[in-house]
Amino acid sequence: MPLITNSAAFKDGGALIITFDEADKESTDGGSVQADPGTPLPEIFGPGGGRVGALVLSPFVAPNTTSTVTYNHYSLLASMEDAFGLSRLGFAATPALNAFGTDVYNRK
Repeated sequence: MPLITNSAAFKDGGALIITFDEADKESTDGGSVQADPGTPLPEIFGPGGGRVGALVLSPFVAPNTTSTVTYNHYSLLASMEDAFGLSRLGFAATPALNAFGTDVYNRK
């Protein structure tokens, strides 16, 4: 990891994001639950692998930052699309979806 975090690209606005690709609930057939974005509890049963953790390392994130905002894999996709000025695709385009905000990118 020091090779990444010490690189010029990382220091000049880069980010290293580590997340998991596992749902916290499984369907009866052993597959991951992938419900419609309109699900009443998107943080638990919604699209994007259910509720998962992520570690975001960046010059824009203050050390020891934690967030209580609900995110999923589509939030990560939406955040990357927003960062690069791209249109949001698929479930990442869901209007109520949270992209990473100032709760994550909080370093001044």
